[in-house]
Amino acid sequence: MMHRKYLVSSILIASSFSLHAGQIDQYNLSLNYDPIVMENGTVTSKPASMINEIWQIENKEVTEITDGVYRISGWGISSIIAVEGPEGWIIIDTGDDLQAGKEQRAALEEKLNTQIDVSAILYTHSHYVWGAEAWAGDNTNIYAHEWTEKLLNDDNGVSPLTGNFNARASLQFGVLNPKEGPDAFPNKMGFSLDKLTGEKGYIPPKVTFENNKIESHTIAGTEVIVLPSPTDVIDSVAFYFPEKSLMVTNAMHNDVIFNIYTLRGDRYRDPIRLVEAADLVLSYDFDYHVDIHGAPDMTKEAGKDTIIKWRDALQLIHDQTLRAIMLGHDAQGAAESLYMPMDLRQDRETYGQVESHAKQVYNGYVGWNGWDIYDINPMRTNEFANTLVDSLGGIVAVNAMAKASNAKESIKGWQWTLYLTSQALEVDASNATAKQLRADAARALGQRTSSSNARGWYISEALLHEGKLEFMGHEINDYRTLSAILGTITPKKLAESTIEANVDYLRYLVDTRKAEGLHAKFNLVMSDSDNTFSIELRNGIIQVISQKNAGVTVTLSHEQWSDVLLGNTRFKQIDSTLSDFDTALTIAH
Repeated sequence: MMHRKYLVSSILIASSFSLHAGQIDQYNLSLNYDPIVMENGTVTSKPASMINEIWQIENKEVTEITDGVYRISGWGISSIIAVEGPEGWIIIDTGDDLQAGKEQRAALEEKLNTQIDVSAILYTHSHYVWGAEAWAGDNTNIYAHEWTEKLLNDDNGVSPLTGNFNARASLQFGVLNPKEGPDAFPNKMGFSLDKLTGEKGYIPPKVTFENNKIESHTIAGTEVIVLPSPTDVIDSVAFYFPEKSLMVTNAMHNDVIFNIYTLRGDRYRDPIRLVEAADLVLSYDFDYHVDIHGAPDMTKEAGKDTIIKWRDALQLIHDQTLRAIMLGHDAQGAAESLYMPMDLRQDRETYGQVESHAKQVYNGYVGWNGWDIYDINPMRTNEFANTLVDSLGGIVAVNAMAKASNAKESIKGWQWTLYLTSQALEVDASNATAKQLRADAARALGQRTSSSNARGWYISEALLHEGKLEFMGHEINDYRTLSAILGTITPKKLAESTIEANVDYLRYLVDTRKAEGLHAKFNLVMSDSDNTFSIELRNGIIQVISQKNAGVTVTLSHEQWSDVLLGNTRFKQIDSTLSDFDTALTIAH
């Protein structure tokens, strides 16, 4: 009986993912392109070469959507939306940096042939807030989700995540890639270094929207309905202007499958929350739909079609991944088996890749473990690499295999070279032959993918192993170096961050090997604010509580506490009883 049940299950699994006549195997479909050469010499796939045109961001321009509504586009992958109200202008999002904001304002005023008074700035979410100072006046109100500030601090402020987040974003968006030639980024999904280093003009919100609540505000004399719309980040909102019959969204646009998983890494983006956000938007009546990304929809029908197609692709990836789980697949199996109608997928993997999205949904429900029990307690990475390389005949033999694999000039060949050289470079990180073979394979895949996410990583990997990856005068030999540089806390960062975030940062400096058996605590009273903290080292952790407990009390200013975090002042200099903190913490920037 047990044998029969498993037999039926096996038949079901085998038949459920079979292709019908005329269908193609979609696995790694985003790599299924021959490279082309663009006018600037960039070697890429055709879909990647057309993004600027399709998204209507080829040129820096101001476009009238309807009376009193303008789209300011071409400065990057996001656009600013300007809406004229009876009592002044409303600016939705403010771009990547202060200089871009100044140029965008000048472009709008030139289009209008007059200077404008900005009554309000509305942030759709925490990613495009950096040009606000260019728009704001003395009486400008700033509106955002109640969690926007926290997410900004997590990603860009004094946080243990900052270096990793920005390093991985730099790879994904080709920040360190050349600006011309074969390795240049093929579209405006690639960012310049200004994205990281440009002068920022963020202004915190004065009015915040409650999470997961529909709100109505009168802004600049016109009604604005705020809709919860947690798309790529949980602080995202959409704005509906009934008097303009206008819907402004973040990330709900056509011609691209939304990034359920972005290769730079991010908090889990549950596709069902995205589907529900889309359905909420669709419950309103609007004639014009403008997303801060992608091309605008100028008719009611086009707007509805865009959002329906967007949400249906996400529901399909979610539902089919769960179906794969039901049929016994692990994450890789789900990625290999997932099939979409071609009009939902073909040429639309220009940002991420469906395989990545399926794996992320699997991980969101099941976690990292599949069916292979080896993965429960695998060998250390270096031990595995040495064992495998030895079994294949050593580094020279592995390099010969990789060379032969590259010579096949096929997707599978280049993929196999990447695997082989991963092991070879784990054994000998400076092996020049393995590095060049890996660079050649990574570049070949990067030139063929439609996915900007994947291209950024592939081309950056090629440049890394050719010694051509640099950041602000530093040669990058491994990604940990880049992460460390971008994560370094500075006096400026500490001064601009909240004292709560700065004190909490201490938790992530504990070296548990050094801290074992140590116990110390003190009260920290801030001399230039009303903040008080109890800080206790025990059991290899630091607990921070916003109140006084028994023990030594230390009074410091925000600046003096910054000196502690920067290593300029040691704990034993503050109080001799606190030397265990000096032992337990690794403060090196």
